[in-house]
Amino acid sequence: MRILCLGDSIMQYNDGTTYPNTGWVQELGRFLPVGTEILNFARNGRSSKSFIAEGRFEKVLAAAREGDFALIGFAHNDEKSGDASRYSSPAPDGEFRRNLEYFVVNLWAKKCLPILLTPVARRKFLSPDGDGICRVENTHGDYPEAIRETAAKLGVPCIDLTRLTGELLEDSGVEKSKMFYMNFPAGLYVNYPDGKEDNSHLRPDGAFAVSRIAAMEMANFGNAFEEYGPLSDSIVGKKAKDAGGDVEIDDEYVVFQK
Repeated sequence: MRILCLGDSIMQYNDGTTYPNTGWVQELGRFLPVGTEILNFARNGRSSKSFIAEGRFEKVLAAAREGDFALIGFAHNDEKSGDASRYSSPAPDGEFRRNLEYFVVNLWAKKCLPILLTPVARRKFLSPDGDGICRVENTHGDYPEAIRETAAKLGVPCIDLTRLTGELLEDSGVEKSKMFYMNFPAGLYVNYPDGKEDNSHLRPDGAFAVSRIAAMEMANFGNAFEEYGPLSDSIVGKKAKDAGGDVEIDDEYVVFQK
């Protein structure tokens, strides 16, 4: 089984020079069986627009094979309205939705099985509500709904990471949730001696949590999408297994072979 991954820094492979920054796809192999191959094309700073414009999607299609699954996760950089090279509007007739459709239709042409992902929630809490609970603010605007609606229109699965990771943050609370993100004091990591206060990018605990959520959602796909049955049946379970795989770094993507 092979899984193609398209996205930005929240998904990309990170080496030791940026540790503990960890793309969540780096942990996904823990939930998949021996023989699984993950081709991670995700790159820092890319939006759906720039991913296409730079020719990165062409490289995905060149590598794609019949029966591959494809995880498609954009929005963080599409939101940057001040950057014409990356911004795409989530409006009903906007470029963002057209880009998602472009990904899906072209992957279908390669007989691949695409899956749309809403973006991982940022760790930004609102003031306590009447019940004393700090809710997570929606910092992604209309993008999550644009993704949900596009998935429904095209009849492809959607993993609602925005909602699910938001619930994870609220359950964890304001302080404990820092462990998931690049938010830590000085002196903990060699690569960041002065500490970091980044509530978008993930540490290993966050990458593990997001990959577990994604895996559990994929485990249910076979109930609604018959052709996704092989992926659903392959999910190892709620307890993580040792990834125990090999990583091969290419100029264009990273291959994880379990």
